[in-house]
Amino acid sequence: MKEESIIRASNGIDIFCKKNIPDEPIAAIVIVHGFAEHLARYDYFVEKLNQNRIACYRFDNRGHGKSGGAILDVESYNDFIHDADLIVQKAKEEFPELPVFMLGHSMGGFIAALYGERFKDRLAGQVLSGAATDEPSAINSALKTVINILNKLFPKLRIKNDLSALISRDEEVIRQYRNDPLIHNKATIRFYKQFVIEGMTKLKNNAKEYSYDCLILHGRDDKIISFKSSENFYNNISSKNKQIKIYDNLYHEILNEAEKDTVINDILIWIKDKAANFALDK
Repeated sequence: MKEESIIRASNGIDIFCKKNIPDEPIAAIVIVHGFAEHLARYDYFVEKLNQNRIACYRFDNRGHGKSGGAILDVESYNDFIHDADLIVQKAKEEFPELPVFMLGHSMGGFIAALYGERFKDRLAGQVLSGAATDEPSAINSALKTVINILNKLFPKLRIKNDLSALISRDEEVIRQYRNDPLIHNKATIRFYKQFVIEGMTKLKNNAKEYSYDCLILHGRDDKIISFKSSENFYNNISSKNKQIKIYDNLYHEILNEAEKDTVINDILIWIKDKAANFALDK
């Protein structure tokens, strides 16, 4: 079963959602996409999850894809967290007997990790893919100072940030990304302030508050978010049941590399194991 819907979030922003529900699901998962992209880029991943009886809920972050809000702009990083929670609550209401997981990629991993620090009992676990749990490679102290100054003067000023050549080794993936009308590459200064300064500081300072069962995945050759950020997050969180896998040669979008089926299979094994234990505990 497939269904598209709109959920009204804070500030009156309309969040575009999509769910794909297989017959007799064993689990549900909420997918949180990354910076500049949108939910449709996870179609292949969702197909594989559905084939393994995992119900999928997706949404476009505000300012992204088909959701409302100014393009690549956000008043507060907290808005992203609360939007994600709306989708989690929807999944839990529709499948109250199933374990609900969350997968966050890149900036979506940043959102998922913050969600995990704040809402500690909502989910059965999280999968983080190339998660921005530390500043992107291009962000340094000098640039942070510039962002802080510009945010006071021109918060709506837009800065181009084209990372398309670094997302994957697959040239077709890059071509499709560059030609996708729903992908934008100019975010506001306010967006960067909330993402790489305010939100990132909160995330790193409260890492010990994160205790979910988690599977942390990263490409070793990721040139956007270093794999070391995932290693640091893994070492600093309080989760008792945590796993980390670093894939040799893979770039940032590990779900869009030639080896994506290997990555997806690792995710499926983890979710199925958690879902089986969840069923036994009931």
